[in-house]
Amino acid sequence: MMKRLSILSTIVCLAILALSGSAWAQGVVSLPKTGQTISYAAGDDGDLQMGVAWQDPRFTDIGDGTVKDSLTGLVWSKNANLPSGALTWQQALDYVAGMNAGTNPNFGYTDWRIPNINELKSLIDNSKYNLALPQGHPFTNVQSYNYYWSSTTYAYHTGYAWTVYMGDGYVGFDYKARNYVYYAWPVRSGQCGSFDNSVICLPKTGQTTSYATGDDGDLEMGVTWPDTRFTDKADGTVKDNLTGLVWSKDANLPGGYLTRQSALDYVAGMNAGTHENFGYTDWRLPNINELKSLIDNSTGCCPNENSDDFLI
Repeated sequence: MMKRLSILSTIVCLAILALSGSAWAQGVVSLPKTGQTISYAAGDDGDLQMGVAWQDPRFTDIGDGTVKDSLTGLVWSKNANLPSGALTWQQALDYVAGMNAGTNPNFGYTDWRIPNINELKSLIDNSKYNLALPQGHPFTNVQSYNYYWSSTTYAYHTGYAWTVYMGDGYVGFDYKARNYVYYAWPVRSGQCGSFDNSVICLPKTGQTTSYATGDDGDLEMGVTWPDTRFTDKADGTVKDNLTGLVWSKDANLPGGYLTRQSALDYVAGMNAGTHENFGYTDWRLPNINELKSLIDNSTGCCPNENSDDFLI
């Protein structure tokens, strides 16, 4: 059974960040909005809507069987079920190799790949469910109640790879060799040059070990991380030089587990000066894009392998 990993659940361990007005310009990459516009509590993602705004329209049907995402510069097959069925992870990689070799339809391009987890997750609109894609997308045959393979291996257990559920955007992982379970959605381009004319540039996932030809560790698509990824500002905060975000150095500042509302309240207390704030008053809980940006997919986390369900 596919496993899901929780970053923020009903009970959370608080991770906090601050973002000054100029911080976005100081990072190598800028993170996009999540798509969430409804606020469920003061200070949440829908309230603050942090990140780079999406273009409108976001997607352009090129008219040759492909669709360009103007936000990321990525070009996807318009048909989101091009192989016409579910595949194992290796079969998905083999299908794309066949596209590049001309044995499968390739629409005149020979640089197709299975998306890495950053690329696949970039399609998700966190305001949507039943099909978690942005309004007005032109894709066809999206398997909304199924998972799609990424090319990124789950580093803690390399027999597994990361997946995205198109119904609601959950990220999970499953056994690469499980027969005919998940789908392949080929992507190309997105090199973030003038040719792509993208609004943002997606960073690398951190994965450098290759487990199969054409996988994330083989291609290492995305913007390279700075040699010095993190800078300790010596004031209780740490700057991420990739994104420009500034985090509390202590990743458990309140000293224990909190409900989500208690976490939001704690941050409000920092901004009000009733909790330690290191001289800043623009603290918030990170949205899902910001929190996920910390992850290095070359290393493994250690969920309970006896559990079948971890939510992200």
